[in-house]
Amino acid sequence: MKRIFSVLILLCSFTTLLSAQSNKKDIDKLVQDGKHYLKFTSDTVKGFKLLSEAKEASKRIGYKEGIVASEVALSFFHVGRGNYGKVIEIGYEIEPLALEAENYTFLSDLYRLRAFSHARLGISEKSYKEFQTSLKYAKKIPKKNLRHHRTAFVYENMTLYFQRTNKSQDSILYYYEKSLEEAKKIEDNNPDITLDAKYDIIANTNGSLGRLYMFYPDGPRMDLAEKYFLDALEIHKNEKYKIPIQSKMLLLVYLSNFYNHNGNQDKTIEYATNVLELEKKVNSPYDRVDAYDLLSAAYVEKGDKKLASKYLQLYDQLNDSIRLAEITSIDAPVNHIITQEKNKHTSRIAIIAGGILVVIAFAVILFWRRKNRILHKNYEHLIEKLKTEKKSLTEEESYSKPSLDKPLNITEETTDALLLKLEKFERSKNITKKEVSLTWLANHLNTNTRYLSEVIKKHKGKSFTNYINGLRINYIVELLYEEPKHREYKISYLAELCGFSSREVFTTIFKKETGISPSYFIDHLKSDINIHHDQEADKVV
Repeated sequence: MKRIFSVLILLCSFTTLLSAQSNKKDIDKLVQDGKHYLKFTSDTVKGFKLLSEAKEASKRIGYKEGIVASEVALSFFHVGRGNYGKVIEIGYEIEPLALEAENYTFLSDLYRLRAFSHARLGISEKSYKEFQTSLKYAKKIPKKNLRHHRTAFVYENMTLYFQRTNKSQDSILYYYEKSLEEAKKIEDNNPDITLDAKYDIIANTNGSLGRLYMFYPDGPRMDLAEKYFLDALEIHKNEKYKIPIQSKMLLLVYLSNFYNHNGNQDKTIEYATNVLELEKKVNSPYDRVDAYDLLSAAYVEKGDKKLASKYLQLYDQLNDSIRLAEITSIDAPVNHIITQEKNKHTSRIAIIAGGILVVIAFAVILFWRRKNRILHKNYEHLIEKLKTEKKSLTEEESYSKPSLDKPLNITEETTDALLLKLEKFERSKNITKKEVSLTWLANHLNTNTRYLSEVIKKHKGKSFTNYINGLRINYIVELLYEEPKHREYKISYLAELCGFSSREVFTTIFKKETGISPSYFIDHLKSDINIHHDQEADKVV
């Protein structure tokens, strides 16, 4: 009887063990399915639900690796939606379990996501330390292809720290190249990293390098930028690779921005619209706000005031919402830092908390001061330009012939005559007429649209739209400078006065041409006048 009882106990134990192992396999599959839904489908709600189920099932059977795996995957979900406070909160909750499990892949992911979120929220030094910790664990991963993959990700993400702290562009370039180097070491056929995952990170890093060269401090390298963008696009278009939707949106934003800078507004609109189409499948506010910004700028250049105004309003609303969410999210990391210090030494809490708040406040103040210095510098440059131009007009009555090369199909006499007519047009009030277009001006100057467009492009260095917009902004700037009464008018009236049909388009063009907003310019003109009057009063006294 005892023997039978022992056999039954052993049988029950074996059955329980098999059941637990089966449950773990089921949980692992739930995690994989959840990640697939988040990356490659529009049903992100389904993905979130599967990962949440995996987390709860892991808790019920005490499956620590299942808890960590599901929470890390959920963190990727929150990163995509800009919920950085939640990512940091999850990271601190599962950190003890991840350390106990000694799974270096999970540990590297956990610290990398936390570092990325800290960087996004402006907590830079904490971010840098956690990137270093993530890199340390990535290099400990035993499987070489997995190790190369995670190390490549850390290097790529680490550039955010250098971007946010305005460090050397060389450091950013160095880590992008390190990321690309690691990613290319991943073998194409291996059991640990899929071909899709390898080429996803290669495409992402190529896109990031393209963007870096667009704004390189030593001078934009549009040739290199285009090369890297096209390399990334080639991977995305290759049917061999299944690229995540988030990665596709990011590259489309980069491409839209690239073509916007090159003056190809049709391409700008095409790629930005594609971003919005994909974003309907996965909620990604950061990609959406970039698309709105690019569409607004493109439609301004095309002269479509209605659509420019529409996307500018959408941009403003969403951008304000994102900034508010970031401010709210900062509570989680700050509170955790305070709690950590409290556990070390209670008496240091007030100092640490105060220090953090002072640093944040100081950073905000520095940011606004720097922004104001830039704005004021632009303002002073504009005023100096007005004074110089005014002086030049009194000294120069004759027209100096430009030395630029003439188009082969337009005679020198025709070009000179057309330039003289343009000079007269520029000094007239015709520039403020709303009906001014390339056809209208060509008829007004007794020439054809082809000649006019070519001469403006070669001798003014602008497209026709940019040329007219620049003249109108110069007109209103001079009017505000010379006639103080106009400083009391509404922005919408000033917009109409110089030929723009909407306040939004006028504000966008004004800022593009001068580097400051019309309201900033007017306020400082008023301020300068008041200071001048006070100084005169002091002299009298």
